[in-house]
Amino acid sequence: MSAGDAAAIRASALGAAAALASYERHVRRLATTWLDMDLYRTVSAEIDAIGNACAKLPNVQVPWIALLVSHAELVHALWRSDGKALTLPGSEAALQEHLHCIDTLARRCLRVAALSRQAATVV
Repeated sequence: MSAGDAAAIRASALGAAAALASYERHVRRLATTWLDMDLYRTVSAEIDAIGNACAKLPNVQVPWIALLVSHAELVHALWRSDGKALTLPGSEAALQEHLHCIDTLARRCLRVAALSRQAATVV
């Protein structure tokens, strides 16, 4: 891997990790204020941006897909709650699983960033 490639991977990985942090804040708020359509649009745009950043990264496909599936399951649980946020059985569990997926992907992105930084210094 060239130094330029390593730098681009590192930038994408750090960008994805930052996007995940913002996304997590918004998801937590969305779970308590369901049917805030402006916030829902923000969360939807953020999940797309995270996917675009992850598409450029090695070794993040599995946690990215897990996050995407978890996102869909959480949104489904929130829709079923009919505006009552996380009151249905399983809704809180869906949120906790989603938060776990966010954390897993963020950690993987940070690991990719660290490895690409090491690779750039070796080259």
